[in-house]
Formats: sequence, C-alpha cells, structure tokens
Amino acid sequence: MTHYLTFLAKLTFKKILNLLLVEISFILSILLRKPIVWGMPYTVSIEPTQLCDLRCPQCHTGAGILIRAKDMMDNGLYRRIIDEIKNTTLYLILYFQGEPLMNKNIFDMIKYASINKIFCVTSTNGQHLDHNYAEKIVSSGLDRLIISVDGTNQLTYEQYRIGGKLEKIIKGTRYISEFKRESLSSKPEIIYQFLVFRHNEHQVEEIIKFGQEYGADKVWIKSAQVLDLNQGQNIIPENQKYARYRINDQGRLTLKGRLKNRCNRLWRTAVITTDGLVVPCCFDKNADYDMGDMNKNKLAEIWKNQKYRDFRKELLKNRCGIEICNNCTEGIRVYF
Repeated sequence: MTHYLTFLAKLTFKKILNLLLVEISFILSILLRKPIVWGMPYTVSIEPTQLCDLRCPQCHTGAGILIRAKDMMDNGLYRRIIDEIKNTTLYLILYFQGEPLMNKNIFDMIKYASINKIFCVTSTNGQHLDHNYAEKIVSSGLDRLIISVDGTNQLTYEQYRIGGKLEKIIKGTRYISEFKRESLSSKPEIIYQFLVFRHNEHQVEEIIKFGQEYGADKVWIKSAQVLDLNQGQNIIPENQKYARYRINDQGRLTLKGRLKNRCNRLWRTAVITTDGLVVPCCFDKNADYDMGDMNKNKLAEIWKNQKYRDFRKELLKNRCGIEICNNCTEGIRVYF
C-alpha cells in the first residue's frame, strides 16, 4: 500500500494528461494500422553503466557479447534528460545492462530523480550492498530496489550468478532494513527477483519464505530469457508454468505467446543507453536500432522523428521481421 501512496504522491495533472494521450494514440494506431504518437513516453529507462562484476551466462554483459563500449553515463547528460522528462515521466527505471551500483554517481542520479518527483526504481545483483551503500540507498530517496536472488543457497545461486555471493545479499538486505527503521522510512520497497531455470525451479516455494525471512517486501518469480533460441533446451524449467518458451518440432525454442503486430513499449517507453542513444526497448541490448542521440537532440525530437515513425510502422505491419522482437515477451505474462 505504501508503494502505491508514494507513486500517487508524485502524480501531476500534466503526467496524467500525457498518459491519456499516449494510451489513446496507441489504441488509434492499432485500429488504423498506422503510427499515431501523441505525448511522450511515461516510462523511461536510463542505463547508468554497462559494467558488471558477475558473469551471468544468459545476460549480454555477463556472457561477454555486449559489443557496445563499456562506460558510465555522464552525470551532466543524465541531468539534462531528467530536466526534459520530469513533467511527463511517471516511472524511471535506472538500469538496462550492467550493474547500476558500479556507477559512482548512482546515488546523485537517484536523488535528482527524487527531487524532481519521479518514481524511481533500480535493480542490483546485490554484491555492493555493504553498510555504507545500504545507508546511501535509503537516504537517496529510491522508491523501489529490485535485488536478483536466483537461489536460496549458495550452490544453487552461483550456478547462474557466477562470481556472486548470496551472503552479501542477505547482509545487504538487513542493512537496508535497519536504516529504514532508524530513519522511519518506508522506502525503498525491497523486491527479491527470482529468475526460474531448470536448476532452481525446485526452490520457487522456498524463495517466498526466504524473502520474508531476510526482509524483502515482495518476491517476484520471473521466467528467464534465453539468448540463443537454438540452444537452452536444458536450461528452461520443466514446469511450463515458469517457462516463456516451448520446444518446437525442430528442437528449437519458440515463444509460447503469439507475436502480434503491435507493441505498447514503442508508445509508452523509451530506453536510453549510457552514451545517450535512444533505442526502441530493453530487448535491443546492443543498440542495433538506434533512433537518435540525446547528446545531439532532445528526446521530444527523437521520439517523433522519421526513423522512429518508420520503425513503428514496420512493427504494425510485420513485427516478425524485426529481429529483436522475436525473443520478446511483450504481451506474454512473465511474472507470477
């Protein structure tokens, strides 16, 4: 309940009006089969860094296949983006690829979003949650913290989070909970996120109790993405409830849901990389579909430029022809 009250407290008439414009234009685009774009994205993802200290095999960064130059977002660029989007953005996601807490300016980034009344969430692998970082997280004004916990013991956890220590997450969560109590703060909301693979699906029920025991406000069970659909048959859960894929007659992984010629992300969400590139969505890991550069243009100019318009037009006509869409879960339930 506190989470919803925090979100509502940051709503303004301009933000609500923008949301309505976006939703109406998306519906019209589907009905008329042509891209109509009103308003600005009300969810924005900004990538603080592409660097990460773990080697998760189904992650572009962890697998070493992220071909973009690894870097940190410039704080000046970040503030210019926030200054532009603060009157229309309902939800700021401070992560994309990489580990956000490795950016030395991350707490200033969170604070700047907070003072501009934007609901802010970030995600972490939990390896940096020492006493000092925990205190800074609470004092930064962060609204939601997602912590990746893919096992209830070290043996299971490290099979995917290669190089990680589960004990660091447990201690870090306790530190955050302590500082929340001491400062009489309800923020951040702590969420344990559990990616379900075959090796850890037996711990789905355990992770709920695990989260309650160590101080998580919620536990999210999420189906995992597989990078190579020609492989991974032994990775996806045996329980199809937790899998976003099925194995077809050729032995290849295919999405369980039907890919429709529509996608609300192209109307609702903008994703901005560390170097300021605007990409269509979080499935464009390597910025193959660069829509514009925030170092050269404002988001309002990029959002409605011809390149974006052509991309949306193609999506409404033949989404299967767009490579990044073929491993996308838009429209498929992935949380449980």
